[in-house]
Formats: sequence, C-alpha cells, structure tokens
Amino acid sequence: MNCYETLFVVKPTLTEQEIASQVAKIKEVLAKENAELIATDDMGMRKLAYTVAKQNRGYYTVLYYKADGSKIAEIERNLKINEDIIKFLTVKYSSKKEVAQFEKMIASIDKSKNEKTSKEAAPKKEAVVEEVAAEVTQEVTE
Repeated sequence: MNCYETLFVVKPTLTEQEIASQVAKIKEVLAKENAELIATDDMGMRKLAYTVAKQNRGYYTVLYYKADGSKIAEIERNLKINEDIIKFLTVKYSSKKEVAQFEKMIASIDKSKNEKTSKEAAPKKEAVVEEVAAEVTQEVTE
C-alpha cells in the first residue's frame, strides 16, 4: 500500500452540513476501495488563487490515506462526478524521504487536533470551577 494525500475543494455555496456530507461521501468511497484513512485536515473556507467554476472561494479538505495504486482511479472518478467538488488533487508519496515527511505531517495534524480538543475542554472546566466557587461563596455569605 502506498501513501496518498488528496486535497479537494467544495463549493462555498453549501451549508456546513452539506459540506460535512460531501466529506463523508468521499470517506465512504475510500472505505469502499479498502483505503486506510489515516487523517483528515479540514482547512476551512479559503480564497482560490483563480476563479474555478465561477467560484472565488472554496472549502478545502485534505485526506491522508494508504491505498493500492489501482484504487486511485476509482477514487478520482468519484471526485470528478461529484458536482459540488470544484477541484481536487491527489499526491502519491513514493520515496522513503517522502514517506517520512508524510508520517511527520500525520503526527503534526494529530498533535494539533489534540491541542484543539484540550483547549476546548479547558474553558469548560474553568467555567465549572467558577460556578462551584460562586455557589460556595453564596453559601458562606448566607
């Protein structure tokens, strides 16, 4: 199995739920083709370098996965026939140096996701601590 990275751009006119469903469809295609999805990087809405399909912006998503080379044609065919995807690019990592770089990217994506989840969890804990402290203060004053 080879290492691959597929970047695709979804139309900006879709809602967040529709964008999520488009990403889910592509993940289903990967699963159907027995590709091992390693990581997903949602880059968000960005400006395109040039107009594509009368669009100046698009929602970028990158999928990192391992698959057989024979399966890539079917994955790209599904990307082509999807009208909501305006552009895509698949990159194959073949040399040892490229594969090592691929592993580093995966590690950095996982690390950034872990940091985001810990940052999101931290404010909630602080809010709970503040609420408990306020309740204790009220009980003491009464």
